[in-house]
Amino acid sequence: MYSLKRLFITVKTQIDDIVDDFENHEAVAGAAMKDLEDWRSQTRIHQHRLQKMLAQFESQLAELATEAAMWSARATKIRESDEQKALECVKRMVRAQQQSKLIDTQLQATQKQHAKLEADLASIQNRLHTLGTQKAVFAARQNRIQLQSSLKSGRDNPMEQAQKIFNRWEEAITGAELTSPEPPNNDPLADSFIQEEDALALKMLLDELTAKANPKKNDAPKIDPEQEN
Repeated sequence: MYSLKRLFITVKTQIDDIVDDFENHEAVAGAAMKDLEDWRSQTRIHQHRLQKMLAQFESQLAELATEAAMWSARATKIRESDEQKALECVKRMVRAQQQSKLIDTQLQATQKQHAKLEADLASIQNRLHTLGTQKAVFAARQNRIQLQSSLKSGRDNPMEQAQKIFNRWEEAITGAELTSPEPPNNDPLADSFIQEEDALALKMLLDELTAKANPKKNDAPKIDPEQEN
């Protein structure tokens, strides 16, 4: 008997440990998904910054292209009249083109980084979707095991608790039905028959009482009206 009791305690302890482990796993999984969601938010913020940088680079390239074309046109226009000034215009055209090349290099590097962030964001989103599905499935399986362990251990059995609630509800309704007054009879025809029957019963009882009170009067022979004639 002692061995069986010790075995029961051991099994119950193992079930409790399993439930605790499940709870820890769910909490850790939730924290990991929260970190992943924070990472996604930070990635989106960085991606937005890169988008603004790309727009700025593209705007600068357009301005430098316009500037280089302007200095080129000026150099060609004044070459015959002032070659030294034309050379200065060429110098500024070259400087604008050099700046344009530098910004274009930065633009390409930023575009590559933006593309990588786009891929990372898609990967994070897919992973969150997968983990969210797994978390829901695992939570359902965990809930089933916890319910089974609760039913086996006999503690806080939700099915029994629910049945007790409904039993108490039924008892309350039954008690109220038994103590509630009878509904009045609103049938006039039935009431008239009941009154006539009650009056007849009273009259018969009165005749019976009168007969008992005057026995001699009842015993007197009755005279046939034909004999008197």
